[in-house]
Amino acid sequence: MNIGINARILLSDNMEGVARYIYETTTHMATAHPDDTFYLFFDRKVSAHFNFPSNVIKIVVPLQARHPILWHIWFEYLLPVFFTKYKIDVFYSGDGYLSLRAKIPTVLVTHDLAYIHFPEHIPYLALKHYQRYIPRYHDKAFSIIAVSEFVKNDIQQQFKISRDKIHVAYNAVSEHLPDYDDVIPENLLKAISDDPFFIYVGSLHPRKNIERLIDGFNHFMTQTDKKYKLILCGRLAWKSDEIRKKIAQSNAVIYSGPISETTKYKLIKKAEALVYISLFEGFGIPILEAMKTGTPVITSSVTSMAEVADNAAILVNPYDVPAISDALIKITTDIKLKEELISKGIERFKMFNWAESSEIIYNQLLMAKNN
Repeated sequence: MNIGINARILLSDNMEGVARYIYETTTHMATAHPDDTFYLFFDRKVSAHFNFPSNVIKIVVPLQARHPILWHIWFEYLLPVFFTKYKIDVFYSGDGYLSLRAKIPTVLVTHDLAYIHFPEHIPYLALKHYQRYIPRYHDKAFSIIAVSEFVKNDIQQQFKISRDKIHVAYNAVSEHLPDYDDVIPENLLKAISDDPFFIYVGSLHPRKNIERLIDGFNHFMTQTDKKYKLILCGRLAWKSDEIRKKIAQSNAVIYSGPISETTKYKLIKKAEALVYISLFEGFGIPILEAMKTGTPVITSSVTSMAEVADNAAILVNPYDVPAISDALIKITTDIKLKEELISKGIERFKMFNWAESSEIIYNQLLMAKNN
């Protein structure tokens, strides 16, 4: 079977959630099915080293698709030509886009429908593209992969799609911790000093609720006589001007910028807790990353986050600043609770497995090819 893979967002080794999902599921499928050939279609040459098996072939489709008009050209006019050239049987698209013009079946991954619930957080042209095409993508797809039961339910409710067409294949994290040889950058070490700290990991934009996180942390600081820091790790994404201003208002809030995978885990492991109180998530990978390191988690009680964390985290209303502050107080004062969360978290993250999720996806690709 010749499987086409949408690799448009695989740009670096330092992968965020969607890119990580594509990389891990592709790697696991290619390893488990060596008689199949996996063609990765990129929109540019990338210098990152991806350790794919030998049955993975990298192809550059020559148009850097980083604008809604270019998305349309890349998916609708260029990809079908390359599908024909390389005799692709089925297309696996892990970032929520597909080609409406392509004649081959597509297995489509949906990570969330945040554009419906928080349209004000999406840049105008991107929002218009999503509103026009995402319902059509879901209708066209042979099969839809949702990354959580929450996302499956949301797809079914929003688009009135049969539940039989939607299959859940969770995100996961490796059971093995990365090599900790990477050091924490000197400027970040200096900013932290010897103070204990909380950490947030992920991109920074309005849906991630960073402003309320900072407010909750500042409120917590008025309730304790001990110095703490709050470290925010990740790229500043869209509509982040107010977040920048909020960060600048406190010497105890440190923005690290994007960091390497090993530095990320090193920081998470040293943190008092991961605080991930997003307003809306299709999954929430940092929750599992913290659980794997033995770091307690404070996360939101809404959307998928309660599903992922189950009873292994403190769940808070992400709109309630005092509740966020109270959760920080509990973590720093209730040693028994903290130990329970660490123990439960270590067991919880093991319930999510890349090999299992990849096989769910592969079975849908096989069904699509043979349909």
